[in-house]
Amino acid sequence: MKKFYNGCYDIVFKTVICDENNPHMLKTFLEHILKIEIDEIEFLQNELSVSDVGERKKTVDLLVKPKNKYIHIELNQSHKNYLHIRNFCFFTNLYSKNTRKGKEFDLTSEFVHIDLSYGKKDELEKRTYYVMDKDGYLYIENMKIIEYNMDRITDFWYSKNKEKIEEYKYLIMLGLDRISLNEIAKGDKYMEEYTKKVEELNDRDAFTSWITPEEDAEMILNTEKHISYDEGKNEGIDIGMGRGIDIGLEQGMKQEKGIIARNLLKVGLDIKVIMDATGLSKEQIEELK
Repeated sequence: MKKFYNGCYDIVFKTVICDENNPHMLKTFLEHILKIEIDEIEFLQNELSVSDVGERKKTVDLLVKPKNKYIHIELNQSHKNYLHIRNFCFFTNLYSKNTRKGKEFDLTSEFVHIDLSYGKKDELEKRTYYVMDKDGYLYIENMKIIEYNMDRITDFWYSKNKEKIEEYKYLIMLGLDRISLNEIAKGDKYMEEYTKKVEELNDRDAFTSWITPEEDAEMILNTEKHISYDEGKNEGIDIGMGRGIDIGLEQGMKQEKGIIARNLLKVGLDIKVIMDATGLSKEQIEELK
């Protein structure tokens, strides 16, 4: 069966929901999940400024500005320990840059960061974070972070929780397969439009021929593992000649991790991904550079 790319894939979310030529899609989406009214929406440059030569380029998934409000969205297909820190760095960079515009601090604009997180182990479907003390006193009043537990929210559809489905339907639709998506969309003009656009994307050969960055990274990783295993095994056998094939194979397996790490560094994968794939420490990988 042909794979169906739904809205939890970054490329689908950006193409359908975040279409600058059709701002109605994002406007309606944000109004529903944030329970606010939006008159106009301005799409801002999603590549944040870099102020130091040691900083890496920072590109966010979505950055928009309704009236007196900055909204930053990150779609996280998996949950890693470093994601909160990474996303918070992006968000505070945005907060600092836009608060200091002009000759006085911007005290009227509200800054909202939204995490749409899959793979998060949490009983709650939504958490809202503020900068405050233990007594609830706000240190900064115009900043908040909202994190949606997308797996928990998607489960409301399969458990047929009607109240929760109505509350989160525009988030639920992102993670559904083609059949469920068509079912939940019936009678809702916005979701029917969204479903049509997602299906059109999936039915276009030009679209489905482009795999997502996440899948691309996985394919690179698996390919490098396969190549490196053969290289390491053969090299280990050569080393082990005269001392026994078993010793050579053992040596080859030890070298495999280093070969994989070097090859993954060459294609530019993140060090954290390489650490997870090889079991090597950050220091060991840095040495291989």
